[in-house]
Parts: sequence; C-alpha cells; structure tokens
Amino acid sequence: MPRLLYPLLVAVPGALIAQAVNAPPLVTFLLAALGVIPLAGLIGDATEGLAERVGAVAGGLLNATFGNAAEFIIGLSALAEGLPDVVRAAIAGAIISNSLFALGTAMLAGGWRYGAQRFQARNAGQYSLMLALALIGLSIPSLLATVGAGGASGGVRGLALHEMSYLVAALLLVSYTGYILFSVFGVRAQRRAPGGARSVRRAPRPAEAERARATVEARGLAGRIASWRRQGPWLDTGLLIVATALVAVVSELLTGAIEPITTELGLSGFFVGLIILPLIGGVAEFSSAMRAAVEDNMETTLAIAAGSSIQIPLLVAPLLILLGPLVGQPLDLDFTLLELVVFGLVTGVFALISLDGESTWMEGLQLLVFFLIVAVGAFFISA
Repeated sequence: MPRLLYPLLVAVPGALIAQAVNAPPLVTFLLAALGVIPLAGLIGDATEGLAERVGAVAGGLLNATFGNAAEFIIGLSALAEGLPDVVRAAIAGAIISNSLFALGTAMLAGGWRYGAQRFQARNAGQYSLMLALALIGLSIPSLLATVGAGGASGGVRGLALHEMSYLVAALLLVSYTGYILFSVFGVRAQRRAPGGARSVRRAPRPAEAERARATVEARGLAGRIASWRRQGPWLDTGLLIVATALVAVVSELLTGAIEPITTELGLSGFFVGLIILPLIGGVAEFSSAMRAAVEDNMETTLAIAAGSSIQIPLLVAPLLILLGPLVGQPLDLDFTLLELVVFGLVTGVFALISLDGESTWMEGLQLLVFFLIVAVGAFFISA
C-alpha cells in the first residue's frame, strides 16, 4: 500500500467517534469513506504477503478470495441497510471503475512517462473474453425482466425473478471456480510465441525492486510494518483478520449514512452506488495499477484492472445475491438500462484496447473521459 495512505487510518477511530457523538451524517460518511481506503489497502498487502508464503495454488485462491473483500463487505452492509438499488449500482460501478478509471489513470500515467507501453495481446484478449462472458451472464436476468418471450413487454418478475437470480448466481460461481482453476493450473507452463520465443510476463528488474523496497522500508510506519512482515506469516494473518473486521465495522457506518446524505445533498442513491462507493473501495487497487504502469509493467496493470472487473460479476455479485436472505434483503439481478448499456460499452472498449498489445496516454485519457461522462450522467439523475 502506498505510504501516503497510512495517515488515513486515523479516520477509522474518527468515524467511530463521530457515530458515538451523533455527528452529522455527512461527517460520519466522509470519515468512514476515508477509513475504508487504507483498510482495503492493508487487506490487499496482507493477502499478497500470505500468498507469497503459501505457494502458487493456495496463494492464487487466497488472492481470489480477498481480492475484492472491501467491495463485498460494503455491498453486504448496504444490503443489510435495505438498499438493494444502491448495491446493484455499486456492482456495476465497481466493474466500470476498474475497467475505465483504474485502467485509464494507469495508462495515462505510464504512457505520459514512456510513450507507448506494450503488453501481451493474447493475455489481454483472454481478459476481455472472460469479462464479456461474465457481463453477459450478469445481464441476462435484467433483459428477461424487461421483456418477455418474443419481445413482448412484461417479462420475468416477482418470485420468478428471485429464483432465476439465485440460479444464475450459482452458475456464475461455477464459472468463477473454473476461472480460478484455469488461472492457477491452466497457464503455469510457459507458452511459446511464434518463432519459438518464450512468452513471459515482464517483471521488475531485481535492482529496481530492491531499491524500491529499501526506499519504502526506510520511511516511517510503512517501513516498520514491512520489516515486521518479513519475520513470518503471523503479522500478515493478524493484519488480514483485523483489517477485514474493521472494514465491516466502518462499512456499516458508511452505508448507514447513505440515505441521510442523499436527502441532505440532493444526490441519488444510484450516483452514490455507481460512482462514490466503488471509488472508495478501490483506491488501493487503483494505486497498485498505476504504480505498475509507472514501472512500465502494463501486464500487471491489465491483470489488476481486468481481474478485479471479472471478480465482481463472477464472485461478489453472486455471493451478495445468495447471502441476501440472510440479512433480510433479497437482491435480484435487475440492472437499469443505463447499467446494461455501459456493460456492453465497457466490454467493447476493453476488447479494442487489447487488439494491438500497446497502450498510450491518449487511450488512457479517453477511458477517463468515458468514465467521467458516465459519472456526469449518473449525477444528474434525480434523487
């Protein structure tokens, strides 16, 4: 986690104090939002640390499980608050923010520094295909809820929509299981590119990595934590447990303030779910994607952006649907027309970017503009 995020940890007790003294909902919301950001980063750091120690297979499963922990916890908290529309918007927003905002800022930063950056077009193509298939599965219930057989109006609704959403969620989890198995076992052997050359992912040069680690470890709290983590897996394990528990507590404060602040500020719950919540839960991942791009490692940037986008429809959304009855609020896969259209556009844009195996700062700027246009449109939706 970037060391600049560590000072934000003071917002965690700040949010708890604000709730205890009945501070204005906007104050509680802002403090809780700031608190979630570094906690999500600590979950990511602890997960990566443990993954390095337990081996490729267990490490891949661990990363898959906790890769979007913050988004899942925030979504479950919002669902418990009786905000299914906000949760659906947050699911869509997480996909949009990863595919457009995170990738766009990374391409802009990396391209501005290096000009054109290269990556394996074949890997990127696999990401775009997985994303497309995942979003198709997520969208089918919404389309059937909108139109019936033969295009007639009045599609699947009520109990039938609930049941269909549960079945689709189970099937998406099956697809996710296959995705994890393929990621862990299916590409372990090195492939040969045309002409016999080995196709390998570019990794940071050892000297660069060593200098970067020494720089981080020499500075303040981040350095002390990095030093302690090298002593064994216990700090990472404890850090993962504590950070996840704190995210659950702070997320409850965050989502509990959504309705008051939307009324106070005149914002729609749709805008909060589509734009604000995904940005809060994904800041740490966004910074990791940008850091990789600045180090001229677009392979890692694409893996972060695409992997997070794929996990949302294949893991986070199905779990929220299946766990909805346990928190007293069923969740259906009934997205708005705007969300469905943006799903299709995101899929197309990601596929186009992966065609030539090269990215530039201009492409990053265009992705950011696309994201901002969606954000502006969502902002003007009335509360």
